[in-house]
Amino acid sequence: MVLHPTRRTSILQTRRDRLVNHPNFRYATLRISSYPLILIFLGGFSITTTFTTAREGVCVISLTGHRPDKLAGYDMNQPYYHRLFQRLVAIIEHALASYPVVECHSGMALGADTVWADAIVACQAKYGRDRVPFVAEIPSFGQSRRWPPRSRAKWTELMAHANTVRQYAPQNVGRSYAYILNQRNIGMIEACDMLIAVYNGEASGGTANGVKDGIRLGKWIYTIDPKSI
Repeated sequence: MVLHPTRRTSILQTRRDRLVNHPNFRYATLRISSYPLILIFLGGFSITTTFTTAREGVCVISLTGHRPDKLAGYDMNQPYYHRLFQRLVAIIEHALASYPVVECHSGMALGADTVWADAIVACQAKYGRDRVPFVAEIPSFGQSRRWPPRSRAKWTELMAHANTVRQYAPQNVGRSYAYILNQRNIGMIEACDMLIAVYNGEASGGTANGVKDGIRLGKWIYTIDPKSI
């Protein structure tokens, strides 16, 4: 089923929400045409529907994903993380085939966020910072303060490539760290056209909340099951 970009009906909204919550939902992939499309694979068949962006010629992508303990552990040299990196680079490159600019937002946490930031930086090196602007969405510049030295160094290295940095602690003085992180997640999801979710399907937690926020805000969600990596 193909609908014109201006016809984003309540029927389509309901259908999309059902797809995202379907137990066999796995992933969506961009396809090039006169209008950029999302092709959603569900079980043994696919449904094609239109994909529109808030800004002409710009696709904004954010990611929500698990920490290392729910992926392959804290050794980022594991082949698992390289495979995830390759998949994330491929998403950006597919988007670049249809859009002049693909703006990428990362929450800069340990785990999936770090691999996503690595993929963004790699695409900046290949396609240019103007075509792949990097927005770091962080609670504060002290985000990595309690991390292991190697993780802190990696965070600092990646942050140096950000075109824009958005902090959430300064406007939430007196609020708990959990509240600030949630506001960061909401801000990052509000900004995007498409949300990547490296998500194991659990009912609670930060990534589950991110997926729920994505659905509530009407975002297209590309789900990567960690077991499929």
